[in-house]
Parts: sequence; C-alpha cells; structure tokens
Amino acid sequence: MMKFFRSQSKTVLIVILGLLALGFVFYGNSGSFLNTGANTPTDFGRIDGQDLSASDLYKAVRNTRTLLLLTGHEQDYPPAQIASEAWRQLLLLHEADKLHIDVSDQELIAFIQSEPQFQKDGVYSPDLYQKLMGELQEARHITPDTYAALVHDQLRIEAVTRALFSSVYAPVSDLSAQYEKYFGPAQISYVTLDPKSFAASAPVAPDEIAAAYKADANNPAYRTAEQRQVDYVLLPLTPAQMKLPDQEKNAAIQALGEKALDFALAFQPDPSATNAAPAPVDFQAEAKKRGLTVSTTNFFAADTPPQGLPPSPAFNNAAFALTKDDPISKVVQLDNGVAVLHLDGIQPSQLRPLAEVTPLIQKELQEKHGAQTAQLMAAIISQTLRAAVDKGQDFKTTALAQHLNVQTIPGLVPLKAPETDLRLRILGDVTAQLATGEVSKPVPMEGDDTILIVHVDSRAKADPAGYAAFEQRYRDSQDGQVRSSAINDWTAWASKQHGTRPPPNLAAYGSVE
Repeated sequence: MMKFFRSQSKTVLIVILGLLALGFVFYGNSGSFLNTGANTPTDFGRIDGQDLSASDLYKAVRNTRTLLLLTGHEQDYPPAQIASEAWRQLLLLHEADKLHIDVSDQELIAFIQSEPQFQKDGVYSPDLYQKLMGELQEARHITPDTYAALVHDQLRIEAVTRALFSSVYAPVSDLSAQYEKYFGPAQISYVTLDPKSFAASAPVAPDEIAAAYKADANNPAYRTAEQRQVDYVLLPLTPAQMKLPDQEKNAAIQALGEKALDFALAFQPDPSATNAAPAPVDFQAEAKKRGLTVSTTNFFAADTPPQGLPPSPAFNNAAFALTKDDPISKVVQLDNGVAVLHLDGIQPSQLRPLAEVTPLIQKELQEKHGAQTAQLMAAIISQTLRAAVDKGQDFKTTALAQHLNVQTIPGLVPLKAPETDLRLRILGDVTAQLATGEVSKPVPMEGDDTILIVHVDSRAKADPAGYAAFEQRYRDSQDGQVRSSAINDWTAWASKQHGTRPPPNLAAYGSVE
C-alpha cells in the first residue's frame, strides 16, 4: 500500500513548510526521556490487558507532535498535553481495532487527493504532491511512508469518533434570537475610561516607593544587566564565499563547522576515563596548538553585541548559556562563519540605588493606582447607568450629565466586524451578548488598557438570507464542543477500565523526541 500511496496520494494536513535553516547539533543529546541504568522505566501502560511497549508509547507521542507541527500548533501544547493526547489516540486506535474499523487504500487515496493543498485548479496534481512531500522530508525528516501512516491512523480515529459520538448533539434553543444578535445591524453608544487619566493624579508616598523597591529587588528594571566576557575562536567565511549561492555557502559553512567541531570536542571529557578528575580547560593553549586565533570580547549584556562584532543573537545566546561548570560552547553558526566560545568572566547583575530607580517605581505605582481607580469607577458608572436606563432614562443623556465622553457607532454587525480592527471586534462580541437597551458591565479593551461601558441603542432586523448557513455553522460549533467534552469523558472512563491504565508519570513522556 505504501508504495502505491507514494506514487499517487496527497495529504490530510497543511504541509507547506519553509525549509529549516542549516544548524549544528554536533554533540550532546536531545534531552530524550530515554535513559539507561537502574532507573530505566519498564511500565509503559496497558490497554485492554495488553502491555504497551516503549516503542508504542514513543511512537504515539512522536506522531502527535508531528500532527501538531504540520498544522502549525506544536508551540501551543506543552509536553504534558502532548502526552495526554497521545494516550487518547492510542485508546481510540485500540477501539478502532475492536470495532474492526479500517481504511482501504482507495479511501486513503481518495481523501488525500481531495485535499486542496495538493490540487491545481481544483484537480489533484501528482507533481505538486511530490514537490511538497520532498520539502516536508527535507525540512522535517518526515518520509512519505511516515506521512501515509499518520493519515491512515487519523482517518481511523475520525471514523471511531463518528461511530461513538455521532449521536451527541448540543441542545439549541432560541436560535433565531441568536441570529438577530449576531447579524442584526446595531447602533451602540459607549463611554470610555482611561486609566492614564487617573494615574497622572494618583499620589504615591515615599515609603510606598521604598517598600516596592525592597519587595521587588529581583525586578530586572531595578537592576543592572548581567555582563559577560568570552574568549572565542572564529572560523570565518572568505569574502568570496560570502557571495556564493546559498547551497554552496552552506557547504562552506558545514566544512568550517567540522573543523570547529574537532576543536570543541577537544574539551569534552574522555569517555574511557573512570573516576579521574577532568583536566582544567585551557582554551588559549588548545587554540594555539591548532593554529587558531583567540579573540576576547569586552564585557557585554545579553541584548548588546560585543564591541567589534556584528550583532548576532546566536553569539549572545551561546555566551549567556555558558556556566563555570560548562564553559565551552558547542559550534555556533554565525552569518559570516562559525565560532566556539569560552566563558572568561561574569559581572553579576547588581541592584541599582533607590534614588536611581525612584522615578520608574513612582510611575509604575501611579499606573497601578490609576488602573485600580479606573476599574472601581467603571463598576460604579456601569451600575449607575444601568439603573438610570432601567428607569427609562436615556443612556447618552445620563452619561453626558456625568461629564462622560459618549461615542456612537451606527450599523455595527457583530460577526462582520473587521478582523484587523481589534476595538470593533471586541465591541461586536459585547454587542452580540446584549439585548437591545441593555448596558454592559465594564469591558477591558485589549491594546490600550481602556475600559468601556456599552449600550445597545437599537438593533435592526438581520438579513434572513444568511440564516440557513448560520444555523448550520452554529449547530456544528455547539455539537463540536459537546462532542469534545464527550470524548474527554470517554477517555477518562476508558482509562479506568479493567486491564487498562496509562503509563506511570504519563506527562513526562511528552518531551520524548
């Protein structure tokens, strides 16, 4: 099947990935959960009386991470959540086995070919598939075989969830009223409270400043930046090599990297040594023995380039990752070559004198007091305006009488607020939750930290032409949330059945590479 799939199929997920920049991982390990020795785990969980192997569990975690990577969500999930999702997928795949659910070659190929990212002008393109699969393999080392297996498993899991949860629906009432709130053009009025207007007049006592200084002595804003000095050996590209095309330039960097790696490895402990104390590091002597030039920086901060060197985050990151126990860096790739660094000295961060940071602390405290005052005033004003409107008084007239600035937006359709306008989107979300004539609670506004109080003055009828599409989307959304909750409940239930248990310390497996 895999051979046939490679020649014809497409993908389940978005795979248009940029190629990774050339990097160096010359020695050390990836921090894998795998260990050797007496503490090596032997219990990897059990499903329906069958013990899972390390391979089963690690494969599930890797597959889960790969799926998140392909959809652009890898950074959104911490390792513990990745491990939990891997366990869920193992349970669902086992359930597919019990229900004899499988996916045929033809179903797999049909699904792949229906994916738009592998279609040209609406028709599946084998050339586009091969191109994107090649990029995926080069960028992420994911082969077509691995990808096919991922697709196959996900289709089986989708079939299982349909079989188990297709009858789960969310109760929906008053859908027409919801539609009117989301799509009926509304005129709204609102008042704005700005914490900055309260901060300017907020009093701050000297003893409050001193207390804040003492309580927050580790605040980086109150301290000088730690500085470091490093020795380094730079193996630079020649001016001619700097002008080469990327592929040839990368090859030249790789050659320099191998030479630098040989130098860096000279400082690693002898693996054949037993209890002998490691030899002291003599960076200068080793470099001189190899005919390499050592340069020394001035003391510099993490966000400041050393004098005489072009700005390089890689150089600074490597320098500030060094410790007294591990003073030699790995090979560091720079724009103009590669380098190996040696920690020469550290000037620790120091607490700045109180007089020097007093203006900063005073401003911070004023902003804090201003925000607290604004929140309190917003709550009082919201209650006052709501009470006045409930008595039949006009929102704008009442607000102006309290010397509040009132703004009006006519014809706001909540679900059609432009994505690029954060303020309108938040106002749209609030408007959709309010009845006509209702006053909102205080609404914090992202971006400028202001607080809004909103009133829906009027609401026109929504265009009925969009109701059918809205109803389907709304029901699908509500059903999806309920089914997601049902799947979570099922996972918890299945994990407690006789003969089934997750591996001990499941969360730790989320970092397996």
